[in-house]
Amino acid sequence: MRTIARRMAVAAAALLAVAGGITFSTATPAMAGGWGCSGTEVSDSPFAVKAYGGQVLSHVHLFWDSSTGRNCAVNVKAGSLYGTAGFISIRLIECREDTPGGSSDCTSIENRPDGSDNYRYYAGPVSVPGSGHCIWVEGITSGPSAIGYYTSPTFHC
Repeated sequence: MRTIARRMAVAAAALLAVAGGITFSTATPAMAGGWGCSGTEVSDSPFAVKAYGGQVLSHVHLFWDSSTGRNCAVNVKAGSLYGTAGFISIRLIECREDTPGGSSDCTSIENRPDGSDNYRYYAGPVSVPGSGHCIWVEGITSGPSAIGYYTSPTFHC
């Protein structure tokens, strides 16, 4: 009788541990869905948005949807900034160029800023066509004592 009760107690504890793990998971539905972007996150994404001293304030995530031929980007706050209202922005540009280059080698065909604001979690999503063209992405995030920038080269052609 004690053996059965002990086994049931162990099974109940294991079930509670599993349920607790699911309940306290840090992934949100927005994260699981690419923050509103469809497609697949590109292999070298995310890109750190860093302040001058090297502190990472956020991450730019870039997605490619082969079924629509569109690129999509979001800028997601990191660490203690996540959940705190403060300036954050994302901008994605479809370039006329079709070969990779520097950050100033992009002649804009379509420019999609996100209407930057004081968001708590992330800015975006923004998307542009990308099939046959390069793109350029920029993320800016303000922390309590620093501003971080990420500017890509002309890439993902």
